[in-house]
Amino acid sequence: MIRTTRHTIIGLAFAFGLSACRSGADLPVRVASLPESLPNLERAAIQWRPDAYMVDANIQLLSDQPFRSSMNGYFQSPSTDFEGILVYLEQDGSITTELVPHENEVRQVAPITNEDWQLDAAEALDRALNTDSRAYLENNADSQCSFMILERDVPDSPERVIWRVQLGGCLLDPPFQRIVIDANTGEILERRTY
Repeated sequence: MIRTTRHTIIGLAFAFGLSACRSGADLPVRVASLPESLPNLERAAIQWRPDAYMVDANIQLLSDQPFRSSMNGYFQSPSTDFEGILVYLEQDGSITTELVPHENEVRQVAPITNEDWQLDAAEALDRALNTDSRAYLENNADSQCSFMILERDVPDSPERVIWRVQLGGCLLDPPFQRIVIDANTGEILERRTY
């Protein structure tokens, strides 16, 4: 993968710093707001291809980890068959992009639009966390590399958009927990501990 461009959002960085890393009142981690951040991600993707559409969004569950980006969105375009683009939102509010070449032809999928989901990341995470998972995040703040992904529920129900929450350590030490939440209703569809 090749780092292609670095865009800084001028004039928005201060506003972003005030609002992007929101969390629910009692969440043990910081979580960026997708509705607040998505326009900046989309703007960068459209500079790559005017018909770019979002396939998924990956949001990091942050404590005091300055080396991790807040989120990234993966975008594809029907006008190119052999690449996509990752758009990163850094913790300082800047945007970076990375082209993702594909050896095989890109499988075009239904875009995820604002109408496809209702729960923002913090609300979905709050619903996902039970007593054990909250305790895990509180007790492992510096060693966790947990994240959540907004994506289509392929292959189970491709018309449904879900939040897939993955809790675990940076060194891949167990336990891991995966929680799947309907992004519209907030229903817990799956909870597994590994």
